[in-house]
Amino acid sequence: MILFINTADIKKVTVALISINAVLKKSFNAQYRQSEKLLIQINDLFLKSKLQKKKVSSVVVVTGPGPFTALRIGIATANALAYAWHLPIAGIKSDQLMQAKDFQTFIKLQAKKAKIGKIISPFYGAEPNITLKKIK
Repeated sequence: MILFINTADIKKVTVALISINAVLKKSFNAQYRQSEKLLIQINDLFLKSKLQKKKVSSVVVVTGPGPFTALRIGIATANALAYAWHLPIAGIKSDQLMQAKDFQTFIKLQAKKAKIGKIISPFYGAEPNITLKKIK
């Protein structure tokens, strides 16, 4: 089973558990509250699926482009879970995901490229816009 995390959308977050023949996907509004909601929603996904965390074989996370802080939260969470659970991890870009014809098949192919001990980094697509520019 694959744990999928996508925080690249400014308003919503998507998490999913992808097994051989099923996808349990959950999207929720989290604008500016990803850090408060992400782990709770992942845990809720496991509770609703009645699957155990030890059944997860890899983690796939969307690396961007997307909002600076949201990407960092999603990727840091994915990296931390992969490290703590000793799982391989892979990152994908948003445009690759949008171009995929079959979500489940695409994520499974990306999971095959996952590596244990790999650290995923965000891809912002632009300079971070986290402060106002000074007017001279």
